Amino acid sequence: MVPSAPVNPRDSRLARLLVILAVALGLATGAAACSSGDAQVVGVVETTTTTAAAPDPFVTVVATAKVPEIEVLAERPPEAVNDQPTPPTTTPSEADAVEPIPRVGLNSAGSAKTDAGWSFENPTYFDNPLVMVVTESAGDWLRVMLPARPNGMEGWVRAADVELTSHSYRMELNLAEFDLKVYDGEELIEQTGVVVGKDATPTPVGIYYLNEMIPQSNAGGAFGPWILSTSAYSETLETFDGGLPVIAFHGTNQPDLIGSQASNGCIRMPNDVVTRLAETLPAGTPVTVVAG
Repeated sequence: MVPSAPVNPRDSRLARLLVILAVALGLATGAAACSSGDAQVVGVVETTTTTAAAPDPFVTVVATAKVPEIEVLAERPPEAVNDQPTPPTTTPSEADAVEPIPRVGLNSAGSAKTDAGWSFENPTYFDNPLVMVVTESAGDWLRVMLPARPNGMEGWVRAADVELTSHSYRMELNLAEFDLKVYDGEELIEQTGVVVGKDATPTPVGIYYLNEMIPQSNAGGAFGPWILSTSAYSETLETFDGGLPVIAFHGTNQPDLIGSQASNGCIRMPNDVVTRLAETLPAGTPVTVVAG
C-alpha cells in the first residue's frame, strides 16, 4: 500500500475495447475486407464475399489530458450518441465499509467530487500526465475508467480535452497463485511471483489500470526502485501512512516474502522485475486482478 498524497478483470474488458478501438482510433467498423475466396459467378452477375474488418482485441485506447483540469460527468451526456452497440459498463466494487474517493471534504491529491461527477487535475500530484483508459467513444464524448472509489467507476469526458493513443500491453494477477503475468498482445513478456494483501487488507479484485510510474530515491527501501500506481484503492483502509490508500505494484526489500499474503493491499515484486516493467509499460496499461 502506498499513499498517493497527504490527506488534505478479461473478457469484459476486451468486449469494451473491441468497440472503442474501431471508433476512437477512426477505424471503420463497417469497412469490408475481401475474403480469401475467389469471386463467384451467378448467371452473369459477379459477387464477392466480404467480412467486416476486425480490430486487434488486445489494443487499449488511452486518453491523456490536454487541459489543466478534466471535468468528468457521472451520467452519460444526452448528446453522447453511439451508433455501435454500447459496451458494458465496468461494475464498481461494493466497498460498503469505506467511503468514496474523491468525496466532498476530502483533499484527494488533485481530485475532487463535483455536483455533476468529479474533477481531476493535470498533471497529477506526482507531476505525471493524467491518463484514463477509454471504454467507449460517442461523438464528442468518451467514457473512461476513473481513479476513484468504489473501484471500477467510469465517467464521461470531452474528447477535445484529451489526446488518444493506443498500446497492446496488459497485466494479469492471480491472487491465489501469487502470480503476475504481463503481456504484449499475445506474447508473455514477464512472469513473476508476488506478495499480495493480507486477509485484513486484501488486494482488491477487479479491472484497473496503471496510471503513473513513480521512481524512488531509495531503491533499497520498502518500495524498491519504482512504484507503479493504479487506479484502484484499498477497500478496507480509509488512509495509509497519512495519505490515500492507493493500490500499487512496487519493488521490495523483503524478497523472501514473495509468494505470501503480507502487504497492506499493494503488490510487491522483485526489484529487477519492477524496474523492467517501469521501463516498458505505458501509463494506461490494464490490470486484471482475479481471486483465482
